[in-house]
Amino acid sequence: MTRVQPIGYSKRRAQEILEKYDIDALVVTSPVNVFYFSGLPTQHVSPNPILYVLNNQYPNAVLIRKDGETSLFHWELFQSVERFSWADDHVGILSQKDTARQILSKLKKWGVEGKNIAVESTAPKYLTDQLTRKLPNSPVVDGDRTILELRMIKTEEEITRIEKALVIAEQAIMACIDQACEGMTDNDFLKIARATIVESGAEGWDHLTLSIGDSDPEAPGIGTVLQQGDIARFDFGAVWQGYVSDISRHVVIGEAPEEAKGIIDRLIQVQEFCEEQIKPGLNMKQISNDANVFYSTLNPNGNTLVTAHSIGLETEEVHLFGPVQVLDLPFEENMVLEIELWEKFQNSLIGVEDCYVIRSDGCKRLTTLDKHIFIR
Repeated sequence: MTRVQPIGYSKRRAQEILEKYDIDALVVTSPVNVFYFSGLPTQHVSPNPILYVLNNQYPNAVLIRKDGETSLFHWELFQSVERFSWADDHVGILSQKDTARQILSKLKKWGVEGKNIAVESTAPKYLTDQLTRKLPNSPVVDGDRTILELRMIKTEEEITRIEKALVIAEQAIMACIDQACEGMTDNDFLKIARATIVESGAEGWDHLTLSIGDSDPEAPGIGTVLQQGDIARFDFGAVWQGYVSDISRHVVIGEAPEEAKGIIDRLIQVQEFCEEQIKPGLNMKQISNDANVFYSTLNPNGNTLVTAHSIGLETEEVHLFGPVQVLDLPFEENMVLEIELWEKFQNSLIGVEDCYVIRSDGCKRLTTLDKHIFIR
């Protein structure tokens, strides 16, 4: 059998980042990170999400040593580990206690007693209790920053998967737009989106954010009816071989209000300003500040939400900049991010959201749909 290769995980980068944060061993336990570090199909959108479903009883985990070597702990009844995982070492487990016991055994074998051990902030209590009790001289620290730094830089394979997921999300949005007519409900649109995503070959949908008029976009499926003049928002994400997409567009039945068209035109200008400014080495905090200053020149008394967030295995891996958080870090080549902007219109938010990859010569848009409000 040909040995499977890592999708996004880089042993070299892991060595660099673990050394940077003085971490001797990193323990990951969340399904998304077990998939990232091992390839084991632990996601809720895996072809058979059984490892995700049973994770509470038969928890999977990965242990990463300071030199980048990995050890995988998996449900013992899963017989296809070597078909999916690149981990050199893998151990079958049958319970929570078994997982904790095997991890402790491996840590001791690796000689990390008395050294720094990092865990995810969501690590299960049964594991962290065991670590602090059995290895009292080993500081147990937060490993979230380490994991995020690893995942923010994408391989070409990861970028290809995100691009494929984007194509499918765009197809779902256009299917909804093409079929939009007065009298349709949000449930009708959800059915169209789900069918299109699955029929296009994706494992499933990451999110189906949808609003009609001033309905709550985060809670569709209540029977809201599309009427003449309503602006409907489709903010969809598909999943392709574990990687997700995110794109938002609007459609209106009849003529779009001039105010709404003006808002979208303005936000497109700010988004494209960000696109032009972002380059490897430039600081996220500076780009955020410059974008807000540029917006104020277009609408001095207005208010917008200018946000950029990393995307890959999750829709919002981390906010790079936005109203809640602004990172004081440089952009790097092969980061993949969403640039989205929203502004209030009547009793809802309208805006634009697109996906980009940072290359050596700047920021490249991956999404392809027209950014303006579609008219039906």
